[in-house]
Amino acid sequence: MAEGHPSVPGPPAQPWAYAPAPVPPPPSRSRRGLWIALTAVGVVLVLLLAGSVVAMVTLLGRSSTDDAGSDEIATLLAEHTGALAKRDLQAFLAPFDPADEDLIARQTTLFQSLNKLPLAEARYEEFGATVSTEGTFDVRVSFVHRFDGADPAPVEELYEWRVTRAGPDAPLKVIAVKGGLPTDENRDMTTYYPAPWDRGRPIHVEKTPHTVVVADESLKAEARRYARLAERAATENLAAWRAGGVDAKVPQGFVISLVKGKKDLGSLYRTTKDTPIESGVAIPIPPAGAIDGTAQQEVATSRVVIDVADKYHFGNGDDRKLEIFRHELAHAIVAVLIKRGPGATAFDGPEKWVVEGFAEYFAHGRKPFTTSDRTAEARQILRSYDYQQDLPGNVSWKMEGRLSYNYWLGHSAMSYIADRYGEKKVYQFVAEHYRGAPIDRATRDVLGVPYEDFEAGWAAHLRSAMR
Repeated sequence: MAEGHPSVPGPPAQPWAYAPAPVPPPPSRSRRGLWIALTAVGVVLVLLLAGSVVAMVTLLGRSSTDDAGSDEIATLLAEHTGALAKRDLQAFLAPFDPADEDLIARQTTLFQSLNKLPLAEARYEEFGATVSTEGTFDVRVSFVHRFDGADPAPVEELYEWRVTRAGPDAPLKVIAVKGGLPTDENRDMTTYYPAPWDRGRPIHVEKTPHTVVVADESLKAEARRYARLAERAATENLAAWRAGGVDAKVPQGFVISLVKGKKDLGSLYRTTKDTPIESGVAIPIPPAGAIDGTAQQEVATSRVVIDVADKYHFGNGDDRKLEIFRHELAHAIVAVLIKRGPGATAFDGPEKWVVEGFAEYFAHGRKPFTTSDRTAEARQILRSYDYQQDLPGNVSWKMEGRLSYNYWLGHSAMSYIADRYGEKKVYQFVAEHYRGAPIDRATRDVLGVPYEDFEAGWAAHLRSAMR
């Protein structure tokens, strides 16, 4: 399951930043213990993931139903798709129980919201097979959709409709709708629910050449104000990526949701148990068919969510706002390249210092890492290590009091690649690693040096810049 990429808050002077931890001893140069721990945790996660896959297949109920029932459901969903395409509200509401005023109201708002979106594709399909079509039963519904100009491939969002019929010859009637699947009530990043259009509140949409900015109607002013900055960030990021010469099909547009507050940041396209610490997140979305194993690609596109109540970025000038947009859109550009293969765990995939270092490099307009607001705090931490520093591994990435510092180290590594090997090598190196090349192979193939030599060169560059 692909996790989102958070953009952590800025310098520690802000109240929501990480508090400095006690000064630790200089880090050991050996990583043997780290890899032992990683291997042990990875084995456990692989086993857990295997069990989850079995549970998911069981949960989705692949048993076949009778042909007549299946045809009836397919017809219902085809008519629902047609009603949306024709902008026919009454036909769209036809499957739902008219006696349930709340259900009708929410579906009416959904219809109105969907018609505000620039969708190139939108259809409803049955997801899996319905076990029974008699009495009251559940139908899992996939809303397959693709944003015009933003999504290279269609994605899907899953719902569960409770359906009933009054008698053998009565029409099907939907009496309840809920999102997602009952996998984990505390955290659901499998079905990418709820989207902004699912929350029963009117939405506002701002379209620019490279972005679709979606927000609650209450944030209309913010959406209008920040759409130009989102477009500027998208234009700058895409121009830099194209100049990098990487042969890859990446998104040429982005769907960005604006929210107000950490609660909404943690509950859009996912449900998180803990209050998010980040200012924004880019959530990789698999292509339609990925959950049931029919898709060939791991990530089709990303959904970016940004908290406009974040005081560090939105309480200051446009430069800070551009940083958060550039950061998250950088993640969205390269997320489609990720290739981890079946059975991947949370520790598989690209190194965090590459993931976040690249996003920070873009966030700061590809300027040297020394221009970052994180530099003053980072200098103090680096001095406490007597300027002896490795690039942080994935296991130690979220070490207390060091997350902002680790982002800065990643940024410094990208700056080093640009200075030492040329800026095009930054994009080629990131792309190669995202496509599955282990970090040591990526440095050899792209930079022409073993990883140990690369890391030693980076460390010398870091010391020289900071002393």
